[in-house]
Amino acid sequence: MNNTFPTLKKPGNSGGQPLPPAVNGVVMPAWDAAQPDSGQFLQAVLYGAVAALLGCILYAAFTIATGWQFGIVAALVGYMVGWAVLQATGGVGGQNCQILAVVLTYFSVSMASVPAILWYWSSHGVPLTPASVAILVKYGLASPFLRLQHNFGRGLISLIILFYGARTAWRMTAAKRVGM
Repeated sequence: MNNTFPTLKKPGNSGGQPLPPAVNGVVMPAWDAAQPDSGQFLQAVLYGAVAALLGCILYAAFTIATGWQFGIVAALVGYMVGWAVLQATGGVGGQNCQILAVVLTYFSVSMASVPAILWYWSSHGVPLTPASVAILVKYGLASPFLRLQHNFGRGLISLIILFYGARTAWRMTAAKRVGM
């Protein structure tokens, strides 16, 4: 049994440049997409985490200053995180980078409510304990979905915009094809 894919040739191309394999007429992704090495990926984690932290601070500062949770900031955070990850990998990207960028974007946007709560607590003399920090972290991670319970319409819009921010990060960090 032969486990190799048949090589397809471009029509009219005598140079014999192969195409990716096709299944039921659908061209499968190329196997030669560039991937970042482990050093670049670790650097992407660091750069992406810094961008996510800055995005979280930006989102929280906006919320504290205006009293609004303006969801379009999530798209900006997704762009910031995606850009930082790409800078760390030299523009290579890849599936690992995509997952990293989406997770960091989600953490950044969802945890943006925590600094606003901390600011409120500190201005009202509420003490900060390890138990309250644990509750805040749980609340922060669940906050995009908890907004649905408070105001379904605004919560749904916030989730859609969060999805758009994550999608922005996902698309920015897609693998760049080489040799095609």
